[in-house]
Amino acid sequence: MLSACSVTQQITEGGPSEPEESEVLATEEARALQQLLDENRSVLADLQAPDQLEIPSVFTQEAATGSSAFQNPYQGYRIQLISTRDIQRADTLSSQFQEWIESKDFTYTPQSYVFFKQPYYRVHVGDFQNKGRAANFTKLIKQKFPDAWVVPDRIVPSNIPPNDITFTTETDSTAQQQ
Repeated sequence: MLSACSVTQQITEGGPSEPEESEVLATEEARALQQLLDENRSVLADLQAPDQLEIPSVFTQEAATGSSAFQNPYQGYRIQLISTRDIQRADTLSSQFQEWIESKDFTYTPQSYVFFKQPYYRVHVGDFQNKGRAANFTKLIKQKFPDAWVVPDRIVPSNIPPNDITFTTETDSTAQQQ
């Protein structure tokens, strides 16, 4: 009634094996991409001058897909006001935004959205298919919410402002006409 198990393990001499050529190449490509990202990160984050950004083709969707003919109508941009772990703060800021935007009498009144993406509650406003138009509207919002910035998001196509709307207040429009 005696039984035993034994494990046979082959021991290799000479230590760890050398990495294969494909592994070395992949590591070098990863380092090059990381360096390119580090060099361009601050430029890509600057939303104050969207027309002046020079984005490397590596980071554009057209370079990856080869075509921009098909565009998802739900893919677009919104303006993020806050990202917080406090749901009450997010709800309060959303309400404050709605009150402020209605009091300013803007030609476009965006909807605000509060949603949870673990671990943060985020307040996003507006629906834009064009990043440039979102950036223009952000300039107006920064009057009251200086930390606002444009983020890619899933949008509601029926809430997109018409192309003929300019992002000014009604009082600004009246002053310009006089």
